[in-house]
Amino acid sequence: MIRYTHVEDYLEVIAGLKDPATLAKNNSNWFTEFDPIISLARYDVSVLESMSEAVSTGKALTERQGELAVKIVAKYQRQLAQKGIDVEPVLNPQWRYALRKMDYSRYVGIEDDVIVMRFPFANNLIDELREFRKGSQGKGEWNKEKRQWQFDLTEYNLVYLKTWAEQNQFAIDSEVVRLNTLVEAVEQVPYAIELQFNDGELTIANASAILINYVNEHCGGFGADNLPRLIDMSSVLGYTVSDDIRDAWLAAYGARTLNLTTHREVKIDPATALVTDDFASVLDYADLVGRYPVVIYEPDTSNKMLTRLTALRKIQDIDIRRGRFRIGDTPGVIDDTGTVSKYIHCTAPIRDLKIGLLISSAGMMFGGDKSIMMQNAEKAVYCTTDVYTSNKKHKVPDLAGQVNN
Repeated sequence: MIRYTHVEDYLEVIAGLKDPATLAKNNSNWFTEFDPIISLARYDVSVLESMSEAVSTGKALTERQGELAVKIVAKYQRQLAQKGIDVEPVLNPQWRYALRKMDYSRYVGIEDDVIVMRFPFANNLIDELREFRKGSQGKGEWNKEKRQWQFDLTEYNLVYLKTWAEQNQFAIDSEVVRLNTLVEAVEQVPYAIELQFNDGELTIANASAILINYVNEHCGGFGADNLPRLIDMSSVLGYTVSDDIRDAWLAAYGARTLNLTTHREVKIDPATALVTDDFASVLDYADLVGRYPVVIYEPDTSNKMLTRLTALRKIQDIDIRRGRFRIGDTPGVIDDTGTVSKYIHCTAPIRDLKIGLLISSAGMMFGGDKSIMMQNAEKAVYCTTDVYTSNKKHKVPDLAGQVNN
């Protein structure tokens, strides 16, 4: 019976890389595909192929690979005996190359102002980080040279990855813990970018200088007479409205107007919209805050909303459009006189026009021209039962009654 000195010899012989009798290189097979001399179980093939390829190029196995190699060789004792090979030396293994000790620890920390994660290869962890990377705030990547995952140090990433690391039994660096503690402390302190009325003046608390300048330059400033506009722009510019202002606004103008001013999108029940004052209240809201032009998009060509519009407003204020069209080289100019009508009715999407308020009888606004029209509309009202958006979690409130949405 033939015995070999090293476990690596057995691996190379099984793989067909060395002659069983002399351990000379099998030149006919050295640079060809893995061709074992015995019949292997399917689940052992890839493991033995990988290990035999590694040792044939002078690479040491890891400690875990070494343990597995001994078990696999011993497993095929009977087949190897039929080839005249004795596996007894494998039971007291000797190694051609000292086994490599691997770091199997899991660690998350902060280095050079980035969040780093180190852990041994695990498909499930890698898949989870790749999925998180799609919605992470800041860059996330695998650093091949340092063999670690790295994510930008942002509040969102920090909180998520600490929780993820805890769930997966990572060692968590003290700096990660410290920063998370600071975030948690800040979250306990009320903080809102909020429209308030203080000492007889309107202001937006905690607003950046950029937001303040924008309101002054483009939204009419902070005068008391500009309150309707400031409330209406809250949902567009991303600030909230204080409870006292909301309560006074609700008392003065009702739930419909409050919802329209504090939401970018609302919907009306199409079964009642045109036979009650719902549709009229939307037009009154546009008049109150100067949200023009009002574009009424009615692709089903039923003209039901157009009929209601002409009954409520002067016909000379209404521009009726048919078919698909562009405004021209100057955004906002819709006719040869250089003016935009207060109300525009169309059966096909409008391009290149900044829309103050879009009223649509369609609840699905996907596709090239419709998407562009939506992007150009600061606010939208859907006269439809259901509204479909790309964000499935996004819910569009009803016009009436949803005061606290």
